[in-house]
Amino acid sequence: MMAQAAEPLAPRARHGATALWRIWLPLFVVGLALRVAYAIVAVGVHGRPFSDPAEYDAVAWNLTRGLGFSLAPPGGSPYPTAVTPPLLPAIVSLLYAVAGHRYFAALLLQCVLGACVPLLLAALAASLLDRRVGIVSGWLCAVHPLLVFFSAYLLTENLLLPATLLALWLSALWARRGRGGWAFGAGVGWGLASLARPTALPLPLVVVGWAWGALPPRLTPRRRLGQAALLLLGLAITLAPWTVRNARLLHAFVPVATRGGGALWVGNNPQVWADLLRRGGGAERSFYDYAEEQFRGLDEIQRDALARRRALQFLLEHRALWPEMAAVKLRRFWRISAEGGGTGTWQRPGSPLAGVLRRVDPLPVWSLLVFPLALAGGVLLLAAPRRWLRSLVLWVILYFNLLAVAFWGSLRMRLPIEPLLVLLAAVPLVAVWDRVRGRPPRPAPESE
Repeated sequence: MMAQAAEPLAPRARHGATALWRIWLPLFVVGLALRVAYAIVAVGVHGRPFSDPAEYDAVAWNLTRGLGFSLAPPGGSPYPTAVTPPLLPAIVSLLYAVAGHRYFAALLLQCVLGACVPLLLAALAASLLDRRVGIVSGWLCAVHPLLVFFSAYLLTENLLLPATLLALWLSALWARRGRGGWAFGAGVGWGLASLARPTALPLPLVVVGWAWGALPPRLTPRRRLGQAALLLLGLAITLAPWTVRNARLLHAFVPVATRGGGALWVGNNPQVWADLLRRGGGAERSFYDYAEEQFRGLDEIQRDALARRRALQFLLEHRALWPEMAAVKLRRFWRISAEGGGTGTWQRPGSPLAGVLRRVDPLPVWSLLVFPLALAGGVLLLAAPRRWLRSLVLWVILYFNLLAVAFWGSLRMRLPIEPLLVLLAAVPLVAVWDRVRGRPPRPAPESE
């Protein structure tokens, strides 16, 4: 009897092993190899962090040394902070505990995280569309020049990408299966994404609104509300330890980080708006020097609150310019060329890439190929059966566009939706292949 029960499972097990070795493992290896190679050439094994990566590196090393989640001014003592989202420094600190304070080890971790993104994207695409779209989008994601570029730097976006895709995949499974356990798991996934970078914190509300129409019809409104509450409960439980820590040490309600007000002011202030080269983007170094002078003597809670008030005051005083501000920020957000000046030295001194990237920018060619395909994929997605289930991708893309309008436009701000754009681009590629091969369209994924 046991042998009879095991027999039907054998083909599935063999298929799973074949998929691992022939599809998913090569996808991970190629993605990792490209990212590690770029990190070696661009940053080098002895590279040093600068700007935001220097902050994350310092917090991680303080955690490793038993100094808690803290920063220290030059020549001063470490003080508790929440200016940095906690998940990335916490993970890097575990690596430093084993490897020592080696910045390149943290970059290799970033490369591993980047190589996981194609696999998670393939899982999401298979859940919303079909497995072939997942494979195509996964390979596009593995060789994406912008994703390869940013994987070589210690940035919270590199953790936000896999965390967001994991949360989206769990949300898609919840919407298809309509079970409370999946709703709670999706909430935990969104909690991890929020701890990676607070820009993900409002997204669970978007997902709850989307899921109301995507859940199986058999669920009554009461059960839908109950499962939505489970998602929010998973989110709250995941955030609670960090939020309680902040309340205890900083004496304020800080769900994730104390940089929302500062981030709002960076893109909405008189200095950046008066600079035609910087308008619509973040402020340059001189602005931060100005901000340091203005906020001297304030703790990070007070600084963040003051920055938020000044940003909102600037926006209210320039209401007539809101359409122009939005257009300028979105133009920067959707730019098809690499960031130019003022963003730091992305390549180490002597790197051969410094001269090459000034002459040859791969992003315009990539964008001109992928963006039209992504637009066509969005149209096909909305015209297909179960369009509301599949619209999850579009809602997330819209959310990050609105985020850029509120804060500022940049390639880093666009990075979280790049995998979703290649997912959309894979849809017409698979459709054309089916038409060439004479295959009928694949049915939409059904609710379970």
